[in-house]
Amino acid sequence: MTEPQGEYVCTLPPELVEKAEKELNEKPQWRSRDIQALRDMVLKQRDLKVRTDDAFLLRFLRAKKFDYDRAFQLIMTHYKMKVENKEIFTNLRPSAVKHVLDDGVTGVLASRDKEGRPVIVLRPGKWDVSRYGLDDIFRTNFMTLSKLIEDEETQVNGLIMVIDLKEMGWNHAKNVSPFYAKRVASLLQDAFPARFKGLHYLHQPSFFDYVFSIVKQFLKEKTVSRLHFHGEKPEGLTEYIDKANLPKEYGGELPPFSNKDWAETLLKCDEQFDQEAKYGLLDSTTKATKSSKADAMECLVGSYRKLDV
Repeated sequence: MTEPQGEYVCTLPPELVEKAEKELNEKPQWRSRDIQALRDMVLKQRDLKVRTDDAFLLRFLRAKKFDYDRAFQLIMTHYKMKVENKEIFTNLRPSAVKHVLDDGVTGVLASRDKEGRPVIVLRPGKWDVSRYGLDDIFRTNFMTLSKLIEDEETQVNGLIMVIDLKEMGWNHAKNVSPFYAKRVASLLQDAFPARFKGLHYLHQPSFFDYVFSIVKQFLKEKTVSRLHFHGEKPEGLTEYIDKANLPKEYGGELPPFSNKDWAETLLKCDEQFDQEAKYGLLDSTTKATKSSKADAMECLVGSYRKLDV
């Protein structure tokens, strides 16, 4: 198994370097030291076998605003989730969910929103419940997120989701159990190194309130504040995404949305996900070592940084 090597080389434009420093506490002159501090914490965890290259660790640091301890806890939670949901993460490779991609359930817009964030488009109404279950959709979305978060601009700017509920019927909704809602909420809020900056719902059906009542109980206040409900006025998306970058069914100027390009991109990544499957947490009951905060302090994290003016 080959792990990516080489020292990190920043690819961010100057304006995003400035944004990362302002919003994420990422200081270029301390970046290498910060990455090494998190690496030291990971290497001390005997039951944790994960990548330790700069690029991988940096996405967790950015997700937690360069708080070493919180970044380390996020790594642990991320891999604990995989252990506790083995039925989903076994054979986690794009070709195993080609049917979901072929149906057009999950895709990504070709262009970003006005804030430079990629836009995931989820269309559950295209899900054929007679052929596969929600787990396959979860797997598809997880791999989509995993690919998007490799990009540095996405790590800094975050991403948004458009959830188009057109064609969604009761045969779809009845599959959204509290257990599944909790699983999805946990992934988005607690177990993935990404900044989710907005979820936009379109074409909510009459029974949407019932489904949302199940989901909402697992959402944090910050997540709820980032929900937008556009109903039968999808053109409301133009406040966030330029018309020139939106399909016409969403109030834009582009042809109807197709996930074909994204499906082709993702389906080329089987080998990459096969490699990732070799990493993980050996025991889901493992907790972070009690010395993790002390380890972080050894590297002058936390309050010392705040003194730099």
